[in-house]
Amino acid sequence: MKQTNRKNDFLLQGTVLAAAGIFTRFIGLLYKVVLTRIVGTEGMGYYNTAYEIYNLALLVSTYSIPVAISKIVADRDYKGQYVNSNRVFRVGLLVSSTIGFIASFILLVFANQLASFMKWPSAAIPLRVLAPTIFVFSIMGIIRGFFQGKKTMIPTAFSQVIEQIFNAVFSVLAAWLLIRAHHDQADVAAYGAAGGTAGTLIGAIFGLAFLIFVYKINSYHFMKKSLKDHTGIIESDNDITRTILLTMLPIILSQTVYQISGILDNFIFSKMMFSKGMEETAKAVLYEAYSNKYKWLYNLPVAIASSFGVTIVPVLSATFAARDMKSVREKCHSAIKLNMIVAIPSAVGLGVLAKPIIRMLFNRSADDLSPILMKLGCVAVVFFALSTLTNGILQGVDLLRLPIIHAAISLAVHIPLLIVLLGPLDFGVYGLVIGNCTYGLLVCILNWNSMSTRLGYKQEIKTTFIKPLEAAGGMGVVAWGVYEGVYMIAGNLIATLFALVFAVFTYFTLLILFKGVTEEELRGFPKGAKLVSLAKKMHLMKG
Repeated sequence: MKQTNRKNDFLLQGTVLAAAGIFTRFIGLLYKVVLTRIVGTEGMGYYNTAYEIYNLALLVSTYSIPVAISKIVADRDYKGQYVNSNRVFRVGLLVSSTIGFIASFILLVFANQLASFMKWPSAAIPLRVLAPTIFVFSIMGIIRGFFQGKKTMIPTAFSQVIEQIFNAVFSVLAAWLLIRAHHDQADVAAYGAAGGTAGTLIGAIFGLAFLIFVYKINSYHFMKKSLKDHTGIIESDNDITRTILLTMLPIILSQTVYQISGILDNFIFSKMMFSKGMEETAKAVLYEAYSNKYKWLYNLPVAIASSFGVTIVPVLSATFAARDMKSVREKCHSAIKLNMIVAIPSAVGLGVLAKPIIRMLFNRSADDLSPILMKLGCVAVVFFALSTLTNGILQGVDLLRLPIIHAAISLAVHIPLLIVLLGPLDFGVYGLVIGNCTYGLLVCILNWNSMSTRLGYKQEIKTTFIKPLEAAGGMGVVAWGVYEGVYMIAGNLIATLFALVFAVFTYFTLLILFKGVTEEELRGFPKGAKLVSLAKKMHLMKG
């Protein structure tokens, strides 16, 4: 059994990062609820637009640094080149911080032009405040990637939690102060949004401070490890720089194409709505329901996929270098199955309890648009969870160009479809949801096909997809019944919390009863022994 746990150690590391991701998303959700009440839907429209521009600049510059560095460091450590592993960190720090500084400077100087191009001129104010965050992230990403390459996600996970806590506190505080200071100005909502982005910068600074501290206390260990390097191979700074850039480029391109889809969605939606005579304020309210509620909520479970996508890259890189294809396929199977065990019930839960959850979080009983968007597009959880993970798998086995090609093909289909949905069909904001889902689905199909042809990988379908879906269906019926029953007595908040608790319990029970997971598989998952013990106490498994 110990062997199984060692084989799936990356699942444990992924779970640590996933837990941190869920916690930070939950904090983010709470502070966004408060932030929305402070700056209003118009202010959140500016906030989300500034973030989309910032995210694109971050992706083009330094977002891929952690994955690229983790892949290179894992490869050098596997070959016993510990000196080169440390040199990758030093050279990467110089390369990344230089790129980050340039990107921050460009974003700061051209904020007005970028915001105006997006048809959101007032978003320039929060965008300027957000610009320096790219430079901070460029340094933070190198340290995170270095530790990830060493097969530990603990520093990344803790830094994310620290970053988000300070982000939440200062976003709300700064937004409130700026709203008060500019309450008599026409662009008061934009200044409120700027307060929210100021929290992002401050949170990143505190996250970086923690990572620097952790690196300092581990630097002696890295130096001792270098003394065990007997390969005699020393790479030049130019060679390392070239390797970093060549590894970053495909990852940047694949992520950039995905982010461009969000930017283009915003741009096309804005242009189409303007052409139909819609005012900026009314458009901001519609887009806020899509970006600040729908997309934010479904991205919460997708954070788990992102975590396993990050952890699987250095692990597969080392395993693939050893040409152990059987182990590569086993790791892919374990990651995908665990991913779907979480993603499928998350999608069903968000669809069934869309209105209660949104009402609980945002306190808007009259808001009927956001729950409809969630019910329509909850399946995006599954598509983006799977596409994110399979992107990481392809990157881990040196098929770096394929995610770019697949994202580009999906975008080429997505844009004409979105134009038709928003134009001739006049679906409005519902068109954004449909287009978002089809984009994620197409990436999944293309990635899946490449894994099959290039790795000889065949995913078991019944227990990976069908059984979790059956269990999630039963869970959805129970959750809705519990909600309706409790709601008549205790109101929305208590009813929603009861429904969520019963949903988790019901899904776990049905998944085992339907034989969606075996005892051996359950033991291979993080905290698997405790889960097996619990299942046996509930008489779901034989003792």
